[in-house]
Amino acid sequence: MGTDVPEVHGRSGGEVASLRRRARRLTVATATSLAAVAVLAGVVVAQRNDSTPKYSTPRLGNQPTKAEKESAEVLLASLDSQPVDPRKVKLVSTVSTFADCDALIGDLRRVGAEHVGSQGFGAYRGRFDEVGYLANADVEVARSADGFAASDAGSKAAPSGETIGTNVQVAGVDELDHVKAVGDRIYDLDGEGNLRITDAKTLTVLSTLDVTPAPISGSSNGGDDEEGIDFRPEGPTQVTQILVSGTRVVVFGTEAETSAPVEGDPSASRSTATYMTVAFVDAHDAAKPTLTDRVRVEGSLVSARLVDGEVRLVTTSNMADLGFVMPTTAASIPKALEQNRRSVALSRAADWIPDWQRKGSGPEPLVQCDRVHVPDTFAGVAMTSMVTFPAGTGRFEPKATSILAPGDTLYAGLDDVAISSNVWVDPIDRERLDFDDWQTAIHEFTFDGDDAPTYVGSGIVDGSTVGQFAFGEVGESLGVVSSKGTPWDDDSDNAVTLTLFTPDGDGTLARTARIDDLAGGKGQVSAVRFVEGRVLVSTGLDGRQVRVVDVTDPSTPRLAGSVELEGDVGYFHPLPDHKALLVGNRSDTVGSGRNERTRQWVRASLLDVADADAPKVVSTWERPWSADGVSYDHHAFTYWPSRKLAMWGITDTSWYDGGEQAANHAVALGVDGTVSEVALPVANKPNAVPAPCPTVQITDPEIRDMISEDTVVLRCDEPAPKSVDWPRYLCSSVDQATVARYAPDEKGDAAYFLCSPAPQPTVSRVLVVDGRPILLTDQTLEALDPQTFASTAIAYHPSIATYYGPY
Repeated sequence: MGTDVPEVHGRSGGEVASLRRRARRLTVATATSLAAVAVLAGVVVAQRNDSTPKYSTPRLGNQPTKAEKESAEVLLASLDSQPVDPRKVKLVSTVSTFADCDALIGDLRRVGAEHVGSQGFGAYRGRFDEVGYLANADVEVARSADGFAASDAGSKAAPSGETIGTNVQVAGVDELDHVKAVGDRIYDLDGEGNLRITDAKTLTVLSTLDVTPAPISGSSNGGDDEEGIDFRPEGPTQVTQILVSGTRVVVFGTEAETSAPVEGDPSASRSTATYMTVAFVDAHDAAKPTLTDRVRVEGSLVSARLVDGEVRLVTTSNMADLGFVMPTTAASIPKALEQNRRSVALSRAADWIPDWQRKGSGPEPLVQCDRVHVPDTFAGVAMTSMVTFPAGTGRFEPKATSILAPGDTLYAGLDDVAISSNVWVDPIDRERLDFDDWQTAIHEFTFDGDDAPTYVGSGIVDGSTVGQFAFGEVGESLGVVSSKGTPWDDDSDNAVTLTLFTPDGDGTLARTARIDDLAGGKGQVSAVRFVEGRVLVSTGLDGRQVRVVDVTDPSTPRLAGSVELEGDVGYFHPLPDHKALLVGNRSDTVGSGRNERTRQWVRASLLDVADADAPKVVSTWERPWSADGVSYDHHAFTYWPSRKLAMWGITDTSWYDGGEQAANHAVALGVDGTVSEVALPVANKPNAVPAPCPTVQITDPEIRDMISEDTVVLRCDEPAPKSVDWPRYLCSSVDQATVARYAPDEKGDAAYFLCSPAPQPTVSRVLVVDGRPILLTDQTLEALDPQTFASTAIAYHPSIATYYGPY
């Protein structure tokens, strides 16, 4: 081919994979589109290899009709030379639905073709790492938990002998976590794909169940499937979160499907399609739990809730199956834009609607076409789905409603779910263009029993939402705190606004009240909480000022008083009698010269907002050389109402020169009128036990210099294990090449492990099970006396640290 043909990075591995997935669902591109993709990909290969890849053409089903081809050409001819300028898009608070799939796809093709760019819709991590705000939706969820903020005092009250559940925002709405305490059992994930069920009375693990079985799709040998299409074996599965209803456990995770290498071009990029997984476990017999069902859903998990035995799941999926190309040079941008527009114009409904699948069955659409809501302003090509299914049946039986919009922020209550969505902006334009009048759409849905969610209405806020705690109920209205600017802008001078919405019954969330710039131009928001009759907002540099909004009369909310703090606030926890506990931190500097150190403090302050105009800090507790994770993980916090105790883990940050690291702790604070330290239990190390395998004496000075004096080498003979668990140590396998180099006299098929002293245990959760506090750390379960908080029992209970995903 001539060099005058612009080069387009066709991401050929990814395109072939997307076409295969579409063929597997009998939903494919047209022959014209296939040919164009192959040609574009071939340009790159020809310039690199002087040969074109041999594509395994799928057996195409449902080829587009002549009328569809002609319609696509008409659509393409009507488009402007450039995609719609996102700065000129004005959000409107209306959506449309369509009677059937033909009507739906007609609208999706039109709006998609108008907005798609030379890099598609920006949801692909390709040669140019298009990781933008939309890709970070899950991370945002993880930083600031979702849910309708309630005026209750936290999680369910647990008198002596009862069990406290996960710290949630709304009583009766359980949230995802990696550990659950129910009755006298503890359910948790060990980080290696296993669900553990533990007797809280004895700290004995009753059973361990692998909840990451073989991937759902693809053949067992990784070769061709029944259609003759080459599918690569899928990547590893991972489980991260659980919900528990009685003795039924629902486990959420991910699995991936990676495209095959492009024949003749090992440098070609390979796409990975991600799926969320849902597994069902019957734990009626705790010693013999059974996996009753497992499915995968196209896309990723935003969050899930459990209400009266019904799981409410929110997922988001990007349009991976459209097979977009991507330019590698400026000259190739027009060609890439043309091809991407053609892919959209020739798309089918199943390319847009996510599917779900269980082992042994074909994929099924997650939602029907007539239950897809399309905003009348394009908000991005992520399909966000609200799904409900019963936990008690042990089987995935979904009922769903979707909206064509990214789920940037989720908020869920007993009956309602709201998501925020932004105008989609290509990542390459986010720094290049100025967005002075950025707005965010709010879409609300309601759940009624086990029926599919129903659309309530939509509204618009100026700026961007600032996390899930920034949503709450104010009477019959939905309150939203937003910050002026784009989601990727973190300007401390942005204005902060409170907007109240009320459904008008005709598909609109009518704005009934608003307070502008409630932070006085200091818009760096670190925490928000809706409590009874009040909205608390921590703003300013690192959140050093708490502002109070009086919403006693929802029709006329007003900005009331404020209080200055020495440190920042990362989390508000509502308490009775118009009080709230503020958990945060501060730092100062000690020493001088080479000995100068930054000292961190964990702080907890009791705030009284009974008089909204004169809020006051009643008392404060703080601990130096400490840090915690409550500001980004509210599940780490536990409130024990009957004891009026607030509890969570803290990590020691003191600087030490050699010697052993200081121990970490949990803190138990009394919050009855003042904040007082009741106990500071140590997170103890697990009991020492002998090495599980014989130790190898290291005498070679070169090797000894490579490892610390406390490191131990183990030799585990046949049958050689793949891993070793040893309390108080972290063990990693030693490869055979290293063994041959440094221990040539070692013979046989033994496995070798390098074991170093484990760091001090870190408290992840403070559980209350059957009236007894239990510390869950990364290494142990440790029971405490409920009165003195002294350690009464400890069990080795290792968990591999992992990102636990959305809340």
